[in-house]
Amino acid sequence: MRNFDTSSIDGRLLKVFLTVYEEKSVTKAASTLGTSQSTISHSLEKLRQCVGDPLFVKSGRGITPTNVATAIAPKISWIIGELEGLALQSEYSPQKDTTTFTIATNVTELLPVLIPVKRVIRRAAPNVMIRFTDLGARTNALSVLANGLADVAITAAVGPYPLELAIDHYYKDDFVCFFDAARRNAPDTIEAYSAARHAVLDFGGTTKSIVDATLENAGHTRQIFLAAANSYALAKLAFGTDLVATLPKRLSATAFKGFSHVTPPFPLPPVTYDLVWHRRTLDSSRHKWLKKVMMNAISDFDAK
Repeated sequence: MRNFDTSSIDGRLLKVFLTVYEEKSVTKAASTLGTSQSTISHSLEKLRQCVGDPLFVKSGRGITPTNVATAIAPKISWIIGELEGLALQSEYSPQKDTTTFTIATNVTELLPVLIPVKRVIRRAAPNVMIRFTDLGARTNALSVLANGLADVAITAAVGPYPLELAIDHYYKDDFVCFFDAARRNAPDTIEAYSAARHAVLDFGGTTKSIVDATLENAGHTRQIFLAAANSYALAKLAFGTDLVATLPKRLSATAFKGFSHVTPPFPLPPVTYDLVWHRRTLDSSRHKWLKKVMMNAISDFDAK
């Protein structure tokens, strides 16, 4: 790849590239950016000439990024984040703010944690709208934050994050095994646990769960017979059955209140959650305030 002709590149051109890269479609990119397909194609051609690479090639009905496109995408995302961050450095007054704070997470699973978050934001910024939206799979965090659909996200900490995201460790909880004591005994050995029928939360991701990874390292597996997208649905569907659900202990006070629970019969690391935001907001006074308030809220929650 030859050197970039930097005099021919602007922020709009980079935004077009990154949108096409994320959408894997010129048509979808045009819709996302509110422009025409011909404008997208013209911008891509201009960038191809600068880079000396086709960037995208046809693959079936869609397009696939080349190795060069894959290599430069994180760098371009970082540059866009820095450019967008230039407009976010003004002083912030929470008392005067009338905008919306959007926090993406799996709301029903973290409800006890989110209540004090809502409380401290409301106390300090009484005129804002506080919006909690479901994140789904952990891998959704990048697109949600990059596209401005949320200010921050709270997500389970599993594996490395994309370079465009920044994190702070937020919350930790222990796993327990929930079960209906009227239908079965507690799984008191790893063999009994492996032989049990299991119910799990399924947010649509492909990352292997902490439970399954730990079991496999110990030479065991489990059989999944029920999955649901939130804890309240899972609890309703699992109650009255012989299913075992291995979930954070805090759910014993909410969705799984009617279940018995025991410590898993094998060592499991705690489930940890991170506070995640896009690097373009690193210098944003508004985002700095939000993150500080949320960290204070969780500190108070942990202390109780």
